[in-house]
Amino acid sequence: MKWKDPSLTLGERCVAFAENELANNVSEDKPGSFTSPRIKEYFKVCTRLVNGKETPIGLSFTKGNWCSAGVSFCLYNSLLPGEISPHGYRLGVVEVIADMQKLGTYRDIKEVRDGDYQIKVGDNIFFDRSQPGNPATAWYRHIGRVLDIGSSQEFTCISGNSNGKWRVTKHKFSQSTLLGFGEYPATNTQSIPNPHIDVPWQDVDIEELAPLVDTGDNLDISDIFDLIKNKRS
Repeated sequence: MKWKDPSLTLGERCVAFAENELANNVSEDKPGSFTSPRIKEYFKVCTRLVNGKETPIGLSFTKGNWCSAGVSFCLYNSLLPGEISPHGYRLGVVEVIADMQKLGTYRDIKEVRDGDYQIKVGDNIFFDRSQPGNPATAWYRHIGRVLDIGSSQEFTCISGNSNGKWRVTKHKFSQSTLLGFGEYPATNTQSIPNPHIDVPWQDVDIEELAPLVDTGDNLDISDIFDLIKNKRS
């Protein structure tokens, strides 16, 4: 299995697993259902740090936006013994970003456009999917992985939850909806500190962190929770 090949970096192995999901036509039971037996497996690996302990939250979550869970499942299956995850297995894209911001491995798109960071195959990609005129969606995001780097102007992404399935898409670095990247280790032996974070308050509904419409603006994690809290009040 290519995703267990120790000669490849973790990011390259995660891409190999994602390509296998694509080749096996993993998709929703029907468009817009946001679930299938395989997608439910993605949800089951996801956790959240609650009171200092990683707590499974996917066991009762069977339907919803699954791009982040798909990224997490690829990571879960591609880690080698002794490797430390660069982020948690998360249902919400905002949680992956928060993990990587804490580590200092979140790379804003400006860093890439200015040449301060060179993306690698396997890096996470974060997109804005907010709805114009709807401030409540300002934090909605989509996540994929760098599949190929075509030039200094464009790259190819592989992601799940894209029209109900895994897809490969091409993008330009100038794209307005591109928020940034999540840096994966450059070698397969790099140790990464535990990135997990506590959420500011414990009664956040998982549907709010993994909405059926995905992703959003480049907000700090505390701003995102404030948006959710304000939406409730």
